[in-house]
Amino acid sequence: MKSATNSKIFSVAFVAGMLLSFPIYAASLDTNVSVNVSVEQSEKGGIDWTKGADSSVDAIGIGLPGGKGLAMARVAAVMDAQRNLLGILKGVQIDADTLMQDLMIQSDTVKRNISGLLTGAQVVEEHENADGSYFVRMRVSLYGATGSVASAVLPEVTRNIAPEPLPTVEQTALPQEERKAMQSANYTGVVVDASGLGLAPTFSPIIYDVNGRAVYGIQNIDSQIAIAKGMVGYANALGDATSGSRAGTNPLVVTAVEVRGGKNSSNPVNVVVSVEDADRILLANKKGAFLPQGAVVFVR
Repeated sequence: MKSATNSKIFSVAFVAGMLLSFPIYAASLDTNVSVNVSVEQSEKGGIDWTKGADSSVDAIGIGLPGGKGLAMARVAAVMDAQRNLLGILKGVQIDADTLMQDLMIQSDTVKRNISGLLTGAQVVEEHENADGSYFVRMRVSLYGATGSVASAVLPEVTRNIAPEPLPTVEQTALPQEERKAMQSANYTGVVVDASGLGLAPTFSPIIYDVNGRAVYGIQNIDSQIAIAKGMVGYANALGDATSGSRAGTNPLVVTAVEVRGGKNSSNPVNVVVSVEDADRILLANKKGAFLPQGAVVFVR
């Protein structure tokens, strides 16, 4: 498209979007959108959890051609993309027991924040199709101090959660020599290999041991770090998690024995490790202090 034509289209669309923004977005938040929480990618868009602080939610929209011209087809495409973004976001697991769609019902603040995210979603790709319809791809960041899903949700989620120190290892089955070695080694983070167990991503995962001890959770990390880059990173392969990832150059690698939900759900967002591996994580952290910094990667 010629730049002059493109400029006119953007101008008309912007004005139209501004005029329609409040009724559109208020209606969108109450629209029944089909959500498949087990699928992260569909023809309408999806979530890439593997890019750490740069992870994002993308959705596409199509505006059908009509008698009001290309500019209005673009407006319709943007609206369609925003509806699809909302549908994807509603299916996000905030923690083991809470879906985004439930949190939006419970909290007017979260509902307003998500509405604001939709309004400010970034257009990252757009073009006119051969049939005269208009294609738009829009994006919202998962993490970031402002303008992200985490910044819209986590302050409300953590509002009544008091910070807690990490558990201490008073007694352990680990040999004395290994215990000393774990405390003196310069581990830069931890990688929990849960590959093949069906682990699902979430904003607030927990590392448990097989006895139910919570080794690491939202109460153990600065909320601003959780908002800026997430509590954990996700990787699709062990090699991706151990080569220059957020867990650093010398991560402690442990293997999950299972994944589990929370007190009231079976959503498999939390990892479970052996008691001995939990002790290793906590002992290594005494030297490296990597857990409060979120230097944690889960392999799915």
